Amino acid sequence: MLAVFGSMFALMLVFLVVINAVSEAAVQERLREGESDGEYRIERMDGGSGFVVIVFPALLRIVETAESVPAGAICNSSGPFRRYAERVYSRHNEQLVFFILEGGVPTMAEARDCLRLMWPDTEVHIGWVIADNELMKSVMLDDIPEYIREHAEMGP
Repeated sequence: MLAVFGSMFALMLVFLVVINAVSEAAVQERLREGESDGEYRIERMDGGSGFVVIVFPALLRIVETAESVPAGAICNSSGPFRRYAERVYSRHNEQLVFFILEGGVPTMAEARDCLRLMWPDTEVHIGWVIADNELMKSVMLDDIPEYIREHAEMGP
């Protein structure tokens, strides 16, 4: 009787190890796929996405394409920002999210005005985050304040 229980236990352990290895491989694959997307895209609660653009005082950086556009040339007709905005807003429920570093508000305003010129009769949604030095330190240290985490978890 003890041999039967022992062999059943060993068989269950082998089965558990195999299932665990298969599921861990699937999780690792999902993490690898989502890792690159997560660098430039933020999923929204309503099924859409926000595409990240970092705004410096003198230039705008499109994270997904790694292209930089100097302030004053953001709205050039064949420029990278216009091409990127057309691609993002051509899909339903997508938007740009501007991460504005200190001194970058005028550059972000130029990009926003460019979007208004591109679609003058359409309501265009954007998101923005003021990324001051304290926020940047918190993100680098993975020390987001609890009140921000709670607000993010509440949802709309």
